[in-house]
Amino acid sequence: MRKRVHIVADDLTGALDSAATFAARGAWVRVACRPADLPEALASEAEVIAVATGTRDGSEAEAIQIARQVAGALSGQDGILFKKIDSRLKGHIGAELAQLAAPGAPLVVNPAIPKLGRHCLGGAVTGAGVDTPIPIAPRLGRTVAVPDTRSAEELDAQLPDTLEGAVLVGAAGLAEALATRLWPHPDAPTPAASASLPLTRPALLAIGSRDPVTGAQLEALQDVPLLNAPNGASPALPGPAEAPLLVIRMTPGETVIPGAEAGAAFARTIAAAQAHLQPATLFACGGESAAALLADLGIGQLDVLGEALPGVPVSRPASGDKFTLVTKSGGFGAPDTLVKLVKMLASD
Repeated sequence: MRKRVHIVADDLTGALDSAATFAARGAWVRVACRPADLPEALASEAEVIAVATGTRDGSEAEAIQIARQVAGALSGQDGILFKKIDSRLKGHIGAELAQLAAPGAPLVVNPAIPKLGRHCLGGAVTGAGVDTPIPIAPRLGRTVAVPDTRSAEELDAQLPDTLEGAVLVGAAGLAEALATRLWPHPDAPTPAASASLPLTRPALLAIGSRDPVTGAQLEALQDVPLLNAPNGASPALPGPAEAPLLVIRMTPGETVIPGAEAGAAFARTIAAAQAHLQPATLFACGGESAAALLADLGIGQLDVLGEALPGVPVSRPASGDKFTLVTKSGGFGAPDTLVKLVKMLASD
């Protein structure tokens, strides 16, 4: 019998990125948007359970406390543990891993994502979006061997013959290798995916990330109405019939405020726009923005359907809310990612 996979990610887009590859191969995948939602997700019959801890940008002490809480919820659960980490090694990786992995547990570590051009060479992350190689071992706080990895085939070969007792530590590339191992013949749709994956308008694109990668993607997007939300504040919104496709972007305001405060304001802005415009597709860019938005909408669990594009997961609220959610990390994707996504949005 195939063991359940438990994914622990430090932000929501990371949880969805790593989970989407399993859904694409036919697994039933559920994501708990916060640790408080994890027990309910574990009570489901989903084959893959991911949880977003929301600890990437907080303090290390908070990360340790929440990771310990998640470890407690997973205690006694039979399955495979996958610690999803940021492929540019942001966050409190070593501190969280110390709470989740038993002392002496064998680790399989590799944050490469070959299909997005992000590789591991000489024990460091290199490639797309990485100006200077980032050493891996210091971020884990322990000595690890990370083979040079330029391709998905090399990642596949790094999985041990038996996964019993091993803890996998990586990004979407290693998650894809594990999904391919466990679901080698993707021949059945997920129970959640009763409807087809294609996306429809009206659509609202919420851009909370200020990463230069996302900035370049926005610059490439032409002839799409765009409203700015300074410090997350709500702009004047058009009527639903006037905006079958709309981008709202968080921008700096005239005064500097804490990022968390701006993010919370932006989440309220997008929740209000969601209620006003009633889009069939909601795109959220930036892990913190997506998490805050779903909290404002009262959504705690998502069923993942697959990917619209590499690194762009598609999901639906497990509660049955009638919209499709598309997410993307701020630092991922080619300059034409948003252009391609908009072209996929068919008229309803």
